[in-house]
Amino acid sequence: MAEPGTASAARVRQEAKGRELLADSGVLWSALPVEWPREAEGGSAAALPGWGWRVRRSLAALLLRPRRSFQHVHEPVDHAAALRLLLTVRLPLWAVLLATLGIAGPTAPLQEGIPLFDARLVEALSLWLLLMAPVGVPLLYAGLGIATHVALALTGGAPRSIAATMRAIGYALAPALLGVALLDLPLYLGLLSLPVYLGGLGALTLTTFVVAGNALTGTHQIPPIRGFVVAMVPAVMFAATQALRAVLALGELPGYAPPPGLPYLVP
Repeated sequence: MAEPGTASAARVRQEAKGRELLADSGVLWSALPVEWPREAEGGSAAALPGWGWRVRRSLAALLLRPRRSFQHVHEPVDHAAALRLLLTVRLPLWAVLLATLGIAGPTAPLQEGIPLFDARLVEALSLWLLLMAPVGVPLLYAGLGIATHVALALTGGAPRSIAATMRAIGYALAPALLGVALLDLPLYLGLLSLPVYLGGLGALTLTTFVVAGNALTGTHQIPPIRGFVVAMVPAVMFAATQALRAVLALGELPGYAPPPGLPYLVP
């Protein structure tokens, strides 16, 4: 086993190498470190930083330099790198939430349920969607990417491939999925009201819209106005899916209560 001081020195060298590559965009084609190879040319002596450093730097690049992050697109697109990033920001806190619920059990009281649905059915659907997070992330990646590419084609054509569009939207989702993972903890533990959650979701949707608009503009080299118009498609789809999860988790619709004696209300 390596000495702690040796491991620390190696990590410092790796991070220095990573900062050097970020500063010189001509060395590696991607501005997102999660797409870099495991090692630079020259082997272990020139090893690049580890996965944690790459994830942090990639998220920072997406938030601070979204247009620059998508200036160069290498094809064939490495979908695995994008999915690894999305699963990395989404699943650790999801696992913590599942462990907490498994130990303590559901902490939120059973709600009356959404009108027309039994409360236990609502609760079962909410739990099923929570357990489906590892499958839901790739489905969200593919579904939003395909829908966005169709929107591009219908508004003047898509200069790049559908794979490039999926990559752009996938990376644009990464900061928002981290926010979803953070909001899920108080949501499913009964510590968050639906209006507060929807406020946080609105901020995450705006972030997705801004990053996706820049991602589409840079990836396809289209006018910014068109890129941001098309970016409304993934932003709205993201907001709709997450709002549905929150409504099912809390068993209520904002501003609506079923009238007494509703004939189709399942008791």
